[in-house]
Amino acid sequence: MKRLFPVLCGLILITISTAQNTREGNQQSSSATRTVKGVLEGSRIAVFDTAKDSCEQSDVPDAMARAFRDYKGTVHLIASIDVLRQNLGSTLLSAKHSCDVAYTSVHDPNPAHFNDSTWLDSFYSLDGKKIVALGHTEYHGWEHSGWCHLTNGFPGCEYDADTFHFSDDGGYHFKSLKAPANFFVGIPYKYEIDKGPSGYSVDTNIVKVGKWYYAMSTSWQWPQNCTADKRPQHCLTPLGGAPIRTSTPLDPSSWRGWNGKDFSLTFVDPYLGPVKHPQDHVYTPVPYMAYVTAINIYEPAHLFVATLFDGWDTTYGPEGLYLSTSTDLINWTKPTLVVTQADLLAKEPKGNWSYAYFTLLDPKSKDANFSSMGNNPYVYYVRLDNNNPPYARVLFRQRVKLTLNQ
Repeated sequence: MKRLFPVLCGLILITISTAQNTREGNQQSSSATRTVKGVLEGSRIAVFDTAKDSCEQSDVPDAMARAFRDYKGTVHLIASIDVLRQNLGSTLLSAKHSCDVAYTSVHDPNPAHFNDSTWLDSFYSLDGKKIVALGHTEYHGWEHSGWCHLTNGFPGCEYDADTFHFSDDGGYHFKSLKAPANFFVGIPYKYEIDKGPSGYSVDTNIVKVGKWYYAMSTSWQWPQNCTADKRPQHCLTPLGGAPIRTSTPLDPSSWRGWNGKDFSLTFVDPYLGPVKHPQDHVYTPVPYMAYVTAINIYEPAHLFVATLFDGWDTTYGPEGLYLSTSTDLINWTKPTLVVTQADLLAKEPKGNWSYAYFTLLDPKSKDANFSSMGNNPYVYYVRLDNNNPPYARVLFRQRVKLTLNQ
């Protein structure tokens, strides 16, 4: 990575500092960025099959695959549910599932504590021993007496935020800070029984450029059935993704969001007191990032590549896996299709399948956090068996060939 960062950092930092903040400027910037084409190659390989590898029934792949190397040189491959188990091995491709538990969700019934069901799904190894972990924390009102009256609790009784966690033993055990210090990214509105809001979720890995650590956050629109216009009901939080960043990743209060002009937006805990101007603490989504699941640094072209997947939406075209490129994490190119969901389903045996959690990882990456990649990474994804929910799942990997579009 050291050989990449001087070139890439200069490019990225200059681009961010001079980025156009008007819609016209953003369009010009993204249109000048080269796009990447991805083609699946070879056969897929099962990395974690719950029918063979689970340590208990609820031990399933339920998040995007992330990886890092610890101080011993061991690779941690993680795609866990809210009780964290890992695949461990000397290489990314040889890592095997371990039954050792590295983190367990608390299921705290108080939404103000942001400590209910937590998926640790974004990691960054600082030195092999100190590992930052960002947790996607869902408050499940339907699981706590008196906090939900809906037959179907989602979305009215789910309240999402992200919390800060860390390991000081190389990622074998993760600790949490006590509320309110655990809060690091969330919306400035409290949970309302049966009304939401759904909140924020950091659904990508962390990448480092210069002194900055970046990730992408996802926002779910709220209130339900709201619109971008002021009538009939204006969205207090819009649908979409946006970059967040910090220069001090061990300080959860240091993360800042994109406000449409710069990275000065602060995230506030609404349970610490009245928020006078809540809209000042709601980030501005950037184009095409509504369904982003990973960010990689594509070394051959010094570009960011975003992995995008949504199996229930045709925003980009047919349902499927897409890639988008950027030089600054703000201006993104129109996503290019890798494979449709229909094409994936056509190759499955008889059954009722769906897919989730697509991400790219390159076993040849020299980056301890596997954020960089070359022309032949693997796409990791989870296949879910809809006839046997929620425990029959397989985490697959398959080679992808990347090329720059002319």
